[in-house]
Amino acid sequence: MYLGPLEERQIRNDEIKLVTAALYEAKVKDDEILRVLMKICDIDRERAMNAFQNEKFLISPCKKLYQYLILEKGFNDHDADVFVRGRARSKLARNVELGKLPPAKMFDAINKDNK
Repeated sequence: MYLGPLEERQIRNDEIKLVTAALYEAKVKDDEILRVLMKICDIDRERAMNAFQNEKFLISPCKKLYQYLILEKGFNDHDADVFVRGRARSKLARNVELGKLPPAKMFDAINKDNK
């Protein structure tokens, strides 16, 4: 099967995201994550840093918030997804400190801003 340049780029980006998420979830040290990304994924330091920061400050907090909404707040899958995509992602992108909060406090802070 032939993959065009766009498909190849998407597969490569997905691989980088997957490796970054696995290392971050395994609580590997930040410097080691960057080193592994540069070596295994064959990317430069800037791209490794971007992937790592995206995981640390946006993707991982969104996953934790999504899980909290379903398990603790009783949201269904769709409502949790709408909340995370519609409200949380943009707030997290603008305020990295928000992503450092526990999911319950993150939820309260996001709701407080929307009132």
